[in-house]
Amino acid sequence: MQPYLFPYLGYWQLLATVDKFVILDDVNYINRGWINRNRVAVNGEPAWMTMPLVGASQNRLICEINIVPDNGWKKKMERMIAGAYAQAPEAQAVLPLFNRWLKGAGGSLSKSLYESIKDVAVYLKIATSIVPSSSVYPKNDLKGQHRILDICQREGATTYVNPPGGRDMYDTVLFRRAGIELLFLEPNLHVGRLKSGANDRTVLSILDHMLYNSRELLGEAVASVELKVS
Repeated sequence: MQPYLFPYLGYWQLLATVDKFVILDDVNYINRGWINRNRVAVNGEPAWMTMPLVGASQNRLICEINIVPDNGWKKKMERMIAGAYAQAPEAQAVLPLFNRWLKGAGGSLSKSLYESIKDVAVYLKIATSIVPSSSVYPKNDLKGQHRILDICQREGATTYVNPPGGRDMYDTVLFRRAGIELLFLEPNLHVGRLKSGANDRTVLSILDHMLYNSRELLGEAVASVELKVS
């Protein structure tokens, strides 16, 4: 999966389901996507938090892009999150975690996102191994499902798990011939007891769930998924 800025619950459900999670950071950046921005709840309504980038372009790889040096945007983001969630039940535990990450964010976009993903995984007690593709797996001019298949084969994987959106991207027969079972995870984004700062059921950043729910309840939520054969 590509790295995203504090991605939604389904991302963590996928991460918790697998033994090794590959952050695909040597693919093209997506403008106005979720890589450097996400939504939180401000006064009950969805609002964007955005990490500014230097020369971001869909013609550049995620791992080639840097974050804008801090010229006040960090303090603005810190105030935004603190103001929106100061009274949230888990604010004392989660806001310091977020602020420590924010203070260290800088330079490589990929590295900062990797650190945030690792931090949240530790908080959620997810033991999955997390590795960036750019530093581990050579591309060798491979693209699409052939690149994914190559990574799986390098790892000796017998199963590859993907979100349901991948059904139109992957050829089950191709994977089966390589001895790899292709499975799709069905995220459960509205686990019954989970609370949110949003007035409706808008899907927000995992930060919202972390601030409004205990680690124990979130642990149950990340395990609340179903795997289906393609």
